[in-house]
Amino acid sequence: MQHRNLNHNGFTLAAIDNIIERGLIPDWEPLMTAIASDPFGEIAMKTLSVCENHRVYGGSSVFEEFVGKSRLEWSRKRSSALSR
Repeated sequence: MQHRNLNHNGFTLAAIDNIIERGLIPDWEPLMTAIASDPFGEIAMKTLSVCENHRVYGGSSVFEEFVGKSRLEWSRKRSSALSR
């Protein structure tokens, strides 16, 4: 997503806020992919922080739930791999 008020493409707090607030579902996909690849990492933590501090109707709850589900899935995969 091209951010009209930002001059970079990284997932900074401002960029994440902009994606959640102004983005459409296709704009959310790269952020969701980044979260799913590392659900306990920096981008997931930043996303939760943005959602907590700036409630966006619909968007905040979607991303909070997505981080939670991504973490659960990651934990299941790790548990399965460790039990082998």
